[in-house]
Amino acid sequence: MKKYIFLGYCSLAFCTLISAQNTSINFKKIKELGGIEEYLYLPNGMSVLLLQDNASPVATVQIVYRVGSKHEVLGNTGSTHLLEHLMFKGTPTFNKKNGNTITDVLQNTGAQLNATTWYDRTNYYETLPSDKIELALQIEADRMRNSLLAKEDKDAEMTVVRNEFERGENDPNSLLDKEIWASAYIAHPYHHSTIGWKSDIENAPIEVLKNFYNTYYWPDNATLTIIGDFRKENVFKLIEKYFGKITKAPNAMPQPYTEEPQQYGPRKITVSKPGELGVINKAYKIPGALNEDLPALNILAEIISSGASSILNKTFVDTQMGIYAYANATNFKEVGLFTIGVGFATTSKHEDIDAKISEVVAKIQKDGVTQDEVNRIVAKISAQTILARDGSGVIASELNEAIASGDWTDYVLGVERLKKVTPADVLRVANKYLVEDQSTTGYFIPKQFGSQNQNSAQAGNFMLENGPFYYRHPENDYFHSESSPAVSSSPKNTFEENNALETKIERSASAFKREKVSGIDVVSVKTSAKDFVTVAASISLGNYASETKNDIIPALTASMLSKGTTLNDKFKFSEKLQKLGVTLNVNASTFKINIGFKCLKKDLDQVIALLAEELRNPLFDAKEFENLKQQFIGNTQQSLNDPGERGDIALSQAIYPKTNPNYSLSVEDNIENIKKATLDEVKAFHKKYFGTASMRLVIVGDTDGANLNASLKKSFKNWNGGVTEKLKFEEASKSNSKTEVVTIPEKPSAELYIGQFTGLKRADADYIPFYIGNYTLGAGFAGRLMQTVRDNDGLTYNISSGLGGNIETGGYWFVNASFNPNLFQKGLDATMVQVDKWVKEGITATELENKKTNLIGSFKVGMSTTNGMARTILNFIERGLEPNYIEQYPNDIQKATLQQVNDAIKKYVKLDKMIIIKSGSLDKDGNPLK
Repeated sequence: MKKYIFLGYCSLAFCTLISAQNTSINFKKIKELGGIEEYLYLPNGMSVLLLQDNASPVATVQIVYRVGSKHEVLGNTGSTHLLEHLMFKGTPTFNKKNGNTITDVLQNTGAQLNATTWYDRTNYYETLPSDKIELALQIEADRMRNSLLAKEDKDAEMTVVRNEFERGENDPNSLLDKEIWASAYIAHPYHHSTIGWKSDIENAPIEVLKNFYNTYYWPDNATLTIIGDFRKENVFKLIEKYFGKITKAPNAMPQPYTEEPQQYGPRKITVSKPGELGVINKAYKIPGALNEDLPALNILAEIISSGASSILNKTFVDTQMGIYAYANATNFKEVGLFTIGVGFATTSKHEDIDAKISEVVAKIQKDGVTQDEVNRIVAKISAQTILARDGSGVIASELNEAIASGDWTDYVLGVERLKKVTPADVLRVANKYLVEDQSTTGYFIPKQFGSQNQNSAQAGNFMLENGPFYYRHPENDYFHSESSPAVSSSPKNTFEENNALETKIERSASAFKREKVSGIDVVSVKTSAKDFVTVAASISLGNYASETKNDIIPALTASMLSKGTTLNDKFKFSEKLQKLGVTLNVNASTFKINIGFKCLKKDLDQVIALLAEELRNPLFDAKEFENLKQQFIGNTQQSLNDPGERGDIALSQAIYPKTNPNYSLSVEDNIENIKKATLDEVKAFHKKYFGTASMRLVIVGDTDGANLNASLKKSFKNWNGGVTEKLKFEEASKSNSKTEVVTIPEKPSAELYIGQFTGLKRADADYIPFYIGNYTLGAGFAGRLMQTVRDNDGLTYNISSGLGGNIETGGYWFVNASFNPNLFQKGLDATMVQVDKWVKEGITATELENKKTNLIGSFKVGMSTTNGMARTILNFIERGLEPNYIEQYPNDIQKATLQQVNDAIKKYVKLDKMIIIKSGSLDKDGNPLK
């Protein structure tokens, strides 16, 4: 993408010169490093970090408060996090009564926004069109000192946060992690989790929260970060305008001073709840992030856990002792834990796994690591540091953690600290910190509750990436298919106000190049990304999803690709990728093979060669195949105790016939499929479906001089295979209404699914009007469901509505929410009130205009990263569209009329055809289990 200069903007060099001459005397420059400038705003002591990049008309505004859950004391744990929620409830300027809530005002510009709380800090951020920077600064300054913090808002939000707590309690790993920290640190405030203890969440008085707010929410306890497209002198003026009226804190801010006492022996805890896999997490005390030993500890964690050749992978996964294994060193400001974890089938014993972990540690302490291992990890992290700087939002997130650790410059200098690490350093920290007497070991022992054979989980999409197993939901081409925001919404903003952003996207279309290279449909897009590219690709599986074959074969085949090739065994292949800092993501649904990676431009030829090697010449080792099948079985079983997975499957089975490709199989069926799958089937599948016949590839980023075409011609020469056939399927029809309960014991948060078949395909004329209508009901903070069932009623942490199904088949509409079992019926009733109103009355003209600006703005914000653009363009060309549909999509959104939207809602959603799924600790009648 070329850099275009618009009227009113100047070149970066010239802007810098002007700024240097006219910087307000109220801003004292502290330092500059890695393009980031640090200033101190003298009137109130607020720190300011600026990173200017005018290549894309998007910016991120973030404010980090140096207050986290470690500042809480017994009785008010969770206050920092609950306060973070209340900071969205409004100010005298922005509030619900005025019709301009913070989330509405921001999301209707297309902003991606949220906030997070952690042990050492709390941050608030918005990534939005750069002409809206002033709005973001106005809001952040306003809520710094003018948040309403009303008791009625706290009472409603308490149950929201409690549901967030309950959702975490559903997950065995999250639950075990919380218990380990509480046991490892008995005095230091890291003892309690950031979300707090349940009784504190329920009983915290509003006065406690107000006191916390009035103690820590001051400019001299904050760092304001602005990244992206701005003019420095203009930003200084805006900071003066909105933050200039706020004084320093009137009193000293109390800081925790409790130190953890000496530990005199190993600690062990046990958690026993329903589950399918055992887990052991062994944690050792380590110092804070800026300690000189942390780089060596980080490298140690990577060496023992990252990649096929890692000691944990060889010890546990390759031997079938474990399903997954991992290691991690925390990077908190004060203290932390070095953890080694293993998940395993119940056929293994906790004591045996525990003993084997101790053996691994002893071996490291005796033999140490090699220089080659250290070099490989440093090279990997060095490359990934550059690759991660893709968009202002990602950079802000990384800076946030560096600020929390105590020194933002670690964001820039962190890699240099790693480069100084020697094998002797790694050996020293292993012996210094991985000490049994300083350890806390947690056992998760799964309870068994019979076969639980109804509506079990499906295999869906599987992805095995160098260690832990990642379960992915079945492919969903409908929902947010045009790169919609993760979280977004906002006020009166017209389509014309986004003209600057629109212009840059339109002009970038001239950078699109589409051509056939070695049979591959290739789209290349030059953007302002520096020194790296992102590649997204896919291979169609034609009619495989509708054929009477084993549905798990595509996923098994894709996962086998990383288990070695005929040229390199899996260890050598993994090490080659590690040195480049690259992960080749190859996974499969029953519809297509998905491929993706990000790499440095200079390494593209090597990565393309490795990708071709993996796709064309897999080893398909029989032992590896049997091992992989056991991992698939173990991880599929975990979904038996997941209310979300079970509910999702039950909804799919209620909507679609078994012959439809969108129908979801049960866990039992999937396990049976995994067991009976053969290596010959995998080889036959690979031979037929892998090839260039339907392969599409999109490369986005710093493509000048990358020589992609030459690399593809060299590595994919004479590769034949693949299919071009279209998907054939039995169309579903709208079913009668029904209610079904999936009972799962001891789950404090239950899942609700409401849905029905619509038959809509992505190419249908009604799709975009219905999409806008659904977006109004249940997308983001500004959706009706979030504003009522969550914000007003306080019944859930998360509720949303969406469109599901493969793009070529008739889709379905659904609502999903989580509720405490005791509030489940109340939550269902409140949800149906909103759905009923939405269907009968439709949406308003004001809502339509707001959602149009929201969708158009968020689409453009999504295009500011190489990954967002690559995935979106790939989605377009898979549907038979040209890459420049990027220009047309906003116009198609804008053309939708209110009549079309409301007609589509009434046409496709019938109130008498609702399918309702209740999943969790509920009895057959939907009442809470005793």
